[in-house]
Amino acid sequence: MNVISEETVSPQNGWTGNVNSGQVLRITGRSVIDFNAFKREDIREFFDTARTRIYNLNLYPTKGHRLFSKQNNPMMRILEDGFAGFGLHDLQSGHGCADGMLSLLAPLEMTFENLPDPMGLFRNLDISQEGRIRPKPKGPPEPVSIDLEAEIDLICAIMNCPASETSASGAYATITIFQP
Repeated sequence: MNVISEETVSPQNGWTGNVNSGQVLRITGRSVIDFNAFKREDIREFFDTARTRIYNLNLYPTKGHRLFSKQNNPMMRILEDGFAGFGLHDLQSGHGCADGMLSLLAPLEMTFENLPDPMGLFRNLDISQEGRIRPKPKGPPEPVSIDLEAEIDLICAIMNCPASETSASGAYATITIFQP
Protein backbone atom coordinates (compact mmCIF):
# COMPACT_ATOMS: atom_id res chain seq x y z
CA MET A 1 0.00 0.00 0.00
CA ASN A 2 1.18 3.51 -0.78
CA VAL A 3 1.12 6.15 1.96
CA ILE A 4 -1.02 9.13 0.90
CA SER A 5 -0.57 11.12 4.12
CA GLU A 6 0.57 10.69 7.69
CA GLU A 7 0.09 13.04 10.64
CA THR A 8 0.83 12.91 14.35
CA VAL A 9 -1.90 14.11 16.71
CA SER A 10 -0.94 15.24 20.19
CA PRO A 11 -3.17 14.63 23.23
CA GLN A 12 -6.32 16.80 23.41
CA ASN A 13 -5.99 17.62 19.70
CA GLY A 14 -7.68 16.27 16.64
CA TRP A 15 -7.54 15.60 12.93
CA THR A 16 -9.97 15.75 10.03
CA GLY A 17 -9.38 14.53 6.53
CA ASN A 18 -10.86 13.13 3.37
CA VAL A 19 -10.67 9.37 2.93
CA ASN A 20 -11.69 8.19 -0.53
CA SER A 21 -13.57 5.00 -1.26
CA GLY A 22 -11.08 2.12 -1.27
CA GLN A 23 -8.48 3.95 0.80
CA VAL A 24 -7.42 2.65 4.21
CA LEU A 25 -7.36 4.87 7.29
CA ARG A 26 -4.94 3.59 9.94
CA ILE A 27 -5.26 5.04 13.43
CA THR A 28 -2.35 4.16 15.72
CA GLY A 29 -2.23 5.05 19.39
CA ARG A 30 -2.56 4.15 23.05
CA SER A 31 -5.03 6.77 24.25
CA VAL A 32 -8.75 6.89 23.70
CA ILE A 33 -9.64 8.20 20.25
CA ASP A 34 -13.11 9.58 19.53
CA PHE A 35 -13.93 8.74 15.90
CA ASN A 36 -16.60 10.10 13.57
CA ALA A 37 -17.20 9.86 9.81
CA PHE A 38 -19.46 11.72 7.39
CA LYS A 39 -20.43 11.03 3.79
CA ARG A 40 -18.49 13.65 1.85
CA GLU A 41 -21.33 14.56 -0.55
CA ASP A 42 -23.94 14.85 2.19
CA ILE A 43 -22.78 15.27 5.81
CA ARG A 44 -26.32 14.58 7.01
CA GLU A 45 -25.34 10.95 6.44
CA PHE A 46 -22.95 10.14 9.26
CA PHE A 47 -21.53 7.21 11.22
CA ASP A 48 -24.10 5.85 13.65
CA THR A 49 -23.22 3.76 16.71
CA ALA A 50 -26.70 2.23 17.02
CA ARG A 51 -26.88 1.03 13.39
CA THR A 52 -23.34 -0.32 13.69
CA ARG A 53 -24.27 -2.35 16.79
CA ILE A 54 -27.44 -3.69 15.16
CA TYR A 55 -26.00 -4.69 11.78
CA ASN A 56 -22.95 -6.37 13.33
CA LEU A 57 -24.99 -7.91 16.18
CA ASN A 58 -22.15 -6.82 18.44
CA LEU A 59 -21.43 -4.10 21.00
CA TYR A 60 -17.70 -4.10 20.30
CA PRO A 61 -16.58 -3.56 16.69
CA THR A 62 -13.46 -5.41 15.56
CA LYS A 63 -11.85 -6.98 12.48
CA GLY A 64 -14.46 -7.94 9.88
CA HIS A 65 -17.17 -5.61 11.18
CA ARG A 66 -18.54 -2.70 9.19
CA LEU A 67 -19.43 0.83 10.29
CA PHE A 68 -22.90 1.96 9.19
CA SER A 69 -24.51 5.35 8.66
CA LYS A 70 -27.68 6.73 10.19
CA GLN A 71 -29.29 5.95 6.81
CA ASN A 72 -28.33 2.23 7.15
CA ASN A 73 -25.56 2.31 4.56
CA PRO A 74 -22.10 0.76 5.00
CA MET A 75 -19.36 3.39 5.37
CA MET A 76 -16.21 1.52 6.40
CA ARG A 77 -14.94 -2.00 7.07
CA ILE A 78 -12.47 -2.86 9.84
CA LEU A 79 -9.62 -4.70 8.12
CA GLU A 80 -7.24 -5.12 11.07
CA ASP A 81 -7.57 -4.52 14.79
CA GLY A 82 -4.38 -4.44 16.85
CA PHE A 83 -6.39 -3.63 20.00
CA ALA A 84 -7.94 -7.13 19.99
CA GLY A 85 -6.55 -9.01 22.96
CA PHE A 86 -5.95 -5.78 24.91
CA GLY A 87 -9.47 -4.45 24.98
CA LEU A 88 -12.65 -3.61 23.10
CA HIS A 89 -13.53 -0.50 21.11
CA ASP A 90 -16.61 1.24 22.48
CA LEU A 91 -19.96 2.08 20.88
CA GLN A 92 -21.60 2.91 24.22
CA SER A 93 -20.09 6.15 25.49
CA GLY A 94 -20.59 9.71 24.36
CA HIS A 95 -17.87 12.18 23.50
CA GLY A 96 -15.00 12.53 25.93
CA CYS A 97 -13.85 15.65 24.08
CA ALA A 98 -17.02 17.11 22.55
CA ASP A 99 -15.70 20.70 22.50
CA GLY A 100 -12.60 19.60 20.61
CA MET A 101 -14.63 17.58 18.11
CA LEU A 102 -16.96 20.54 17.55
CA SER A 103 -13.96 22.79 16.93
CA LEU A 104 -12.62 20.32 14.36
CA LEU A 105 -15.98 20.11 12.64
CA ALA A 106 -16.66 23.87 12.65
CA PRO A 107 -16.23 24.07 8.84
CA LEU A 108 -19.17 21.64 8.58
CA GLU A 109 -21.28 23.96 10.77
CA MET A 110 -21.70 21.17 13.32
CA THR A 111 -23.42 22.02 16.61
CA PHE A 112 -23.58 20.03 19.83
CA GLU A 113 -27.23 19.17 19.10
CA ASN A 114 -26.35 17.40 15.83
CA LEU A 115 -22.93 15.99 16.81
CA PRO A 116 -23.14 12.20 16.34
CA ASP A 117 -21.91 9.88 19.08
CA PRO A 118 -18.40 8.63 18.34
CA MET A 119 -16.84 5.22 18.27
CA GLY A 120 -14.37 5.16 21.17
CA LEU A 121 -11.25 3.53 19.78
CA PHE A 122 -8.84 2.00 22.30
CA ARG A 123 -11.40 2.72 25.06
CA ASN A 124 -11.66 -0.34 27.24
CA LEU A 125 -15.02 -0.44 29.00
CA ASP A 126 -16.98 -3.20 30.67
CA ILE A 127 -20.75 -3.59 30.76
CA SER A 128 -21.93 -5.49 33.84
CA GLN A 129 -24.91 -7.85 33.87
CA GLU A 130 -26.81 -5.05 35.60
CA GLY A 131 -26.04 -2.74 32.65
CA ARG A 132 -23.45 -0.56 34.40
CA ILE A 133 -20.69 0.80 32.20
CA ARG A 134 -17.27 0.96 33.87
CA PRO A 135 -13.75 1.62 32.72
CA LYS A 136 -11.41 -1.35 32.62
CA PRO A 137 -7.67 -1.08 33.20
CA LYS A 138 -5.60 1.09 30.90
CA GLY A 139 -5.06 0.18 27.27
CA PRO A 140 -2.07 -1.41 25.57
CA PRO A 141 1.48 -0.77 26.80
CA GLU A 142 2.63 0.09 23.26
CA PRO A 143 0.76 1.82 20.41
CA VAL A 144 -1.60 -0.40 18.40
CA SER A 145 -3.43 0.23 15.13
CA ILE A 146 -6.86 -0.20 13.63
CA ASP A 147 -7.23 -0.20 9.83
CA LEU A 148 -10.54 1.01 8.37
CA GLU A 149 -11.28 0.73 4.66
CA ALA A 150 -13.59 3.43 3.28
CA GLU A 151 -16.54 2.05 1.30
CA ILE A 152 -17.67 5.53 0.22
CA ASP A 153 -15.96 8.94 0.04
CA LEU A 154 -15.77 10.25 3.60
CA ILE A 155 -14.75 13.10 5.84
CA CYS A 156 -13.29 11.48 8.95
CA ALA A 157 -12.59 13.17 12.27
CA ILE A 158 -10.72 11.98 15.34
CA MET A 159 -9.97 13.50 18.72
CA ASN A 160 -7.01 12.17 20.71
CA CYS A 161 -8.86 12.22 23.99
CA PRO A 162 -6.88 10.49 26.73
CA ALA A 163 -8.83 9.64 29.86
CA SER A 164 -6.70 8.63 32.82
CA GLU A 165 -9.07 5.85 33.91
CA THR A 166 -9.10 4.09 30.51
CA SER A 167 -5.97 4.95 28.58
CA ALA A 168 -2.46 6.29 28.56
CA SER A 169 -2.62 10.01 29.19
CA GLY A 170 -0.27 12.07 27.13
CA ALA A 171 0.08 9.50 24.32
CA TYR A 172 0.40 10.68 20.74
CA ALA A 173 -1.63 9.15 17.88
CA THR A 174 -0.67 8.71 14.24
CA ILE A 175 -3.17 8.99 11.41
CA THR A 176 -2.13 7.40 8.10
CA ILE A 177 -4.09 7.16 4.84
CA PHE A 178 -3.07 4.40 2.44
CA GLN A 179 -3.96 3.76 -1.18
CA PRO A 180 -3.98 -0.01 -1.80
